[in-house]
Amino acid sequence: MPKVALLQPNADERYGHRQGYASTARPPETGLAVLSTYLRTYGQHEVVCINPEQSDEELARYATEFDVVGFTDWFSNHRRVVRIAELVKTRNRKIRIVIGGPNTSGLAQLVLEKYPFIDYVVIKDGEDALLGLVNGLLPSQISNLWYRSGNEVKFTLSSSVKLSRLPLWDFSSFDNLEVRLAEYREALARSEERDFDPWLVPPLAMFSFRGCMKAIREGVCSYCTSAETVGRALPPTRFWEQLALLRQKYDAGSFYMADDIFPITLRRMEQLAKAKPVSLATPMIRAYGYMPDFIKFNERQMERMATALRAIGIFNLFFGIESYGFEQITRANKLAVSIEESERVIKSLGKAGIKTTMAYLVGLPGETKESLSTNLNSQERLLATGYVERIYLSVVMALRGTSMFKEFCRTPSILEEYGRSTGRNLVRDDDLDYTLLQRLGVEYLTSLKPSSVNEWLSKMITSAEQYLPPHRVGGFLLESV
Repeated sequence: MPKVALLQPNADERYGHRQGYASTARPPETGLAVLSTYLRTYGQHEVVCINPEQSDEELARYATEFDVVGFTDWFSNHRRVVRIAELVKTRNRKIRIVIGGPNTSGLAQLVLEKYPFIDYVVIKDGEDALLGLVNGLLPSQISNLWYRSGNEVKFTLSSSVKLSRLPLWDFSSFDNLEVRLAEYREALARSEERDFDPWLVPPLAMFSFRGCMKAIREGVCSYCTSAETVGRALPPTRFWEQLALLRQKYDAGSFYMADDIFPITLRRMEQLAKAKPVSLATPMIRAYGYMPDFIKFNERQMERMATALRAIGIFNLFFGIESYGFEQITRANKLAVSIEESERVIKSLGKAGIKTTMAYLVGLPGETKESLSTNLNSQERLLATGYVERIYLSVVMALRGTSMFKEFCRTPSILEEYGRSTGRNLVRDDDLDYTLLQRLGVEYLTSLKPSSVNEWLSKMITSAEQYLPPHRVGGFLLESV
């Protein structure tokens, strides 16, 4: 019976990420928990989720004890994924290396063409693909899989797992679990205190829906890699059964809802609220919302939505406004909303006990001093409501696989300077220098200098910290712009 190791390496140090929590601890990864439970349930396989808090050499040495090693690949840890995979294969050429995760949809074929030590790349849902590989199925019989056939790199076909088929997942396959849960449990034990800060440590992640309703209805945002346009909802009863299991096993009560958009419809939220068991303590949940949906609600609908969200346990909604500049946000393929409309929604939710996280993207194509000034003024106005408890500020990244990245690849000046600065071809580079791309995007796709964008970003951070403690100001910041 094959032994399987799963690993999500930590991010590369080159990315200046302020995660917006007082602690830098990383809880056990829900994605790995779902995969490991799936393998144990449907294949009865031995699975270990490796503790990432080790050096690359130590991780690779441990991974060589297994038959299959699966990596979760993000843009921020891709270099480490490739490095560790190579170290593992060097030590034991018989081990099968599989990578999946949010970063793979834009580079799957390229990775297999460049790195002979990586055997397979999974895109989208990974449960059945990984199970098929571990069970020894032919690659051509496995969905969502990129693989080699002789000298050719091939893709099978896309498919979506039925969420009702997923078993209730847990963290029983994780190394060093008690240590990784220690800060989370310590913070949760203080949650009844009057001055409790819910942003002390990162919560455990949950999900109730796969796919992005915004992408389904309006198309994918230009900067987003979450391009799944097949929506699937977890049955309401299963949602609460999963939460109850985590409460029972780990005394878990604080969660981050990883859905692209959690409140997809008012009807869905009321179904979830109605299905909540009376005996289950109400959890504390932070989730993503979509402001263009909320501004459509009349007063009665807003009251119903807020009532349902509070019954579920939502205490904070994250709205990715990104920009109040009309040209910048519509160019990013998002619906524009006004500051006034946003303020109305934030106040309505806040009065019902649901506070807001606001997210801005600085340096979008078409950015101007006027649009940045508008965003700074909007931030100050919305923070002044008293209902915004967290701000997320980032310089936009043209991630591989997005339409924004394709625009960069169509811009000769960006291609030329990227090649001159890195010695690499932007179109064929899998380990992209996103810091450089951020600067080039500002230089060639806005009317501003990078130093000017950085000055405005600093102003927004300073403004936010007049209202919020520094640990509630997060984002992927760019120190060198």
